Amino acid sequence: MAREVKYLKQVVAHLEKRYGSEKTKAIMAKALKRYDEIVEENKDEPEVYHMHTWQRIYPGIAVFDAMTSEGIPREETADFLNDYYRWRASGMAPKIKAIFKIPGVYRFVPKFFFNMTQKSFGPQMGFRSENKYLAKDEMRFNMVRCPYNDKCTQYGCPEIVKGYCDADDICYGNLHPRLTWERTKTIGHGDDVCDFKMRVV
Repeated sequence: MAREVKYLKQVVAHLEKRYGSEKTKAIMAKALKRYDEIVEENKDEPEVYHMHTWQRIYPGIAVFDAMTSEGIPREETADFLNDYYRWRASGMAPKIKAIFKIPGVYRFVPKFFFNMTQKSFGPQMGFRSENKYLAKDEMRFNMVRCPYNDKCTQYGCPEIVKGYCDADDICYGNLHPRLTWERTKTIGHGDDVCDFKMRVV
């Protein structure tokens, strides 16, 4: 199961570049085993959670545990994983921006983003948002509960959550000159909420 997860497959090259092939083999052997253990420990969670937990959260926790068990300091491990996840987001950003070659499509983004987050980041997946607002040219809401933070905190590595948060800024921060991305706080960076706001200007 773990070997099919893209997060775990792609991290290998980054580990090898930083720590060499032998150290990477030791880390990945532990990470793959740890990932399967975490999945088993959470086998009763709703299947709808898996797009977040199986593909993103549990792989990050597993590699964190493996790296620290191999003697890599916590801070160094967290910095490595946060940089790795930012790298993953940087690969997705151009694909999202390619949509904006279609004239005028930017006008529909606030509504699309709002609806997408309610569907893929809603209470059915362990998230909770408040103060939701949607108009023709603007959307905003506060995310007050996040399973990325919940799970990473539960497993003792809350410091890797900021990498997941930063991925949003990389993907959505510069979509189009007529769109503003105005998030100023995230739970992963130690704030009380993630204050999402996007406007057409």
